[in-house]
Amino acid sequence: MGLMRHLEKLSLRSVSWISHASTMVLVVGALAALASLLAVGALAVNDFRGARANDLSHATMLARILEDQATRTFETAELALEALAIAPALGSVAADPRRMEEALTQALTGLSFLRSLAVVDTGGRIVASTQKGDAETFVDMSRLGGKPTLGRSVLGTLTPGRGLQAIRLHGAAAPAPAGVAFVPMLYSYKNEAGHELTLIALVNPDSLSNFQHLTLETDSFDSVVTSYGGQVLATSGPAAGYVGTWVNQRVPVFTHYLPGQEHAAYIGAGVLGENQIVGFRVSGTKPLLVMVEESSRSAVQRWLREARALLGIGIALVLLVVGLTFVVWRSVRTREFARRAVDAAHARVARNERELSVLMRSVQELIFRTDADGVITYVNAHWTAFTGDAATRAKGQNLRDVVAPLSRAELARVLNPTSADGVRTCQVVLNVGEGKEMMLQLAVVPLLSEGRVTGFAGSAVDVTERWVAQQQLHSQLAFQDLLLETNPLPISVTDEQGRFMLVNKAWEQYKGRQRATVLGREFVSVLPPDEAKVHQSSNVQLLRWGGRALLDTKVRHGDGSRRDTRIAKAAIEDEHGRVTGVLSILMDVSEFREAERATQEARDAAEEASRAKSEFVANMSHELRTPLQSILGFAELGMLRGRAQPKLAGMFEDIHLAGKRMLTLVNDLLEVSKLESTVGTFHLERIDLRGVVRPVIRELEPLLERSHLMMDMDMSETPLVAKADPLRFQQVIRNVVANAIKFSPPGSTITLQGFMDPQGQVHLAVQDEGPGIPESELETIFEAFVQSSKTKDGSGGTGLGLAICRKIVEAMGGQIYARNVPASGAAFHIVLPARGQAETMPAPLGLE
Repeated sequence: MGLMRHLEKLSLRSVSWISHASTMVLVVGALAALASLLAVGALAVNDFRGARANDLSHATMLARILEDQATRTFETAELALEALAIAPALGSVAADPRRMEEALTQALTGLSFLRSLAVVDTGGRIVASTQKGDAETFVDMSRLGGKPTLGRSVLGTLTPGRGLQAIRLHGAAAPAPAGVAFVPMLYSYKNEAGHELTLIALVNPDSLSNFQHLTLETDSFDSVVTSYGGQVLATSGPAAGYVGTWVNQRVPVFTHYLPGQEHAAYIGAGVLGENQIVGFRVSGTKPLLVMVEESSRSAVQRWLREARALLGIGIALVLLVVGLTFVVWRSVRTREFARRAVDAAHARVARNERELSVLMRSVQELIFRTDADGVITYVNAHWTAFTGDAATRAKGQNLRDVVAPLSRAELARVLNPTSADGVRTCQVVLNVGEGKEMMLQLAVVPLLSEGRVTGFAGSAVDVTERWVAQQQLHSQLAFQDLLLETNPLPISVTDEQGRFMLVNKAWEQYKGRQRATVLGREFVSVLPPDEAKVHQSSNVQLLRWGGRALLDTKVRHGDGSRRDTRIAKAAIEDEHGRVTGVLSILMDVSEFREAERATQEARDAAEEASRAKSEFVANMSHELRTPLQSILGFAELGMLRGRAQPKLAGMFEDIHLAGKRMLTLVNDLLEVSKLESTVGTFHLERIDLRGVVRPVIRELEPLLERSHLMMDMDMSETPLVAKADPLRFQQVIRNVVANAIKFSPPGSTITLQGFMDPQGQVHLAVQDEGPGIPESELETIFEAFVQSSKTKDGSGGTGLGLAICRKIVEAMGGQIYARNVPASGAAFHIVLPARGQAETMPAPLGLE
């Protein structure tokens, strides 16, 4: 009994402490909420002050921009008047009204902000005007403002009307439509006769309004242009009703700031209302003032919209503090009720134990129990559904003997009596006979008695289908990862927010970025701005509509260069058809684009060179062949008539030989021209060069026999396949072998070899036993009109053959060069790269 009373006292003290603690929680929570509210209020006030300061600064900036434009408008008008005053059409003694009007009209065409220009004498008579009907009428000069000083300009007051007819003195003045007015600018000057005249420019205030409207179109500010005295000259729109009125008595700009301050910003009365944000600026050269206004109420509403997030966060913070306070208070209060519920829980345990046995028989999962060594002591009826054996036969079996060997280590982990873990889970493979296996998800709990593990209770769920599906999914994902990583094209995947979710190895190499530095980041923060803009524009469309897209753009490579790249994009959809990301594949086409540009440039250069050379050769043909025919004809006639005089006949024979040589040169040039006109396009195809070379050698056999020469052909037994034009390549072989025949001594041998070199190129070599070529001339002999000094004895040609051969071989992507043979003679080597499929490509051939 004493123990029970002691427990009751402890219980009462605990309840009293809990009640006191809950009150403290409420007090602390209220203070925290008040502090949060004050902090949010302070931040809001500070943000509002900053917004007001920005509004005042913005108003000042806009006033400066509009004042600068208005000042430049009137200064331009002043400069135009000064220029007209010194123009001969307006200042000469012989100037007449017609010439004056022409000069005024011409000046007016470049001044769109002027309504008209006019010249008025001292009596107010309009001498000349750009407005028809103004001439010879009189106007009231007093309504235009003060009279300007000679050589000076003066800006008048805003006057209603379209032109000077609105202030005429005699007759009915022209009516002034509502809202139509002008600002006159007067300039006084003397003509050559000494008569004083006044130039008048009527400035259209709508031009000022248009500029104000365009400048303030995206802002919530309005603007007003006034004279220095306070008359409203132009507005941006809402204040159009104030044009022509005087506001100098009710706007603080005129009553408090001028003339002490020429620019400032304040909050107070303005043209459009009493509570305005006003910025003003006075022109430095003209009696003008520009005011920019915004309603304070509009500024406050804009700030509220912009500060919505800040206020929302503050309110959420206060609510969070209140909510936490309530949660803690409830938690403290709940402890008392929890203590009372413990006794009732013990009573329910016995009842639940009885109900549990019934539940175990009806549950659809396998329920089991083992002793501390893992021997089964109980299984429910679901054992039969899993294994096909009766539940009674399972008792006494060790659980590790039932599972597959590969799962026994996991099972030993969860059945470890020394482990401190509570609920233990694992997956095991169960042998069910006939080679079949099941994957079970086990959940095991140790059974304790006096702190010692006496057994285990657990449940098992059949997850075979999920396991098989996971294995298949893993295999598929591994295969997809292998495809992605081995793909040579840079590939990336971004999600709906533009974050990189996946990049492959080729992308890392192409962009020079490690995937660890880009995954999870938005592409706008990883890619250059121009490249990111291209991706963003395309991704927006794909995320909205799906499908595919193909883009051509410049992409920055990892080495810093910008590459021409084709980007293939495709929308990624989930199982519901919703677009969840974008797949991007980069294809570097820089070499292709460069080849296109180089091809086009080469084609243009070849066409231009061909045209110039064709003209040159045509002129040479006309200018040289005709006189050469005459020279040869008269030389032959002289040879016939000079037979009796050997000396004279020898002279005519020399003339005839020189003429024939010159005619041969002209014919060679014409042949080159014909060759160039037909070789503009090479038809390249994969061919075996052995079948191209042999017909040329058979064609030259008569020439070999005539020169008493032998031809030794040593061609490879394997095909010599290269990409070449058969006809042009035969032309090269014909020319090189013909040169070897020409310079080989009788009885010698010419060798022609064909083989594949170690670099996989087709190599042909033509070797003779002639005089050879000086080392210093091995390269120059391939230039046009150049012959070797050892063969330049009259037996050679024009020096064009080898130059044409080099052009043809280089056009097919190969090279030709000459080397001396140590014993005697020279060898010409032709090398062509072994290539792929046939194609036709332009190849200019010309002699430079």
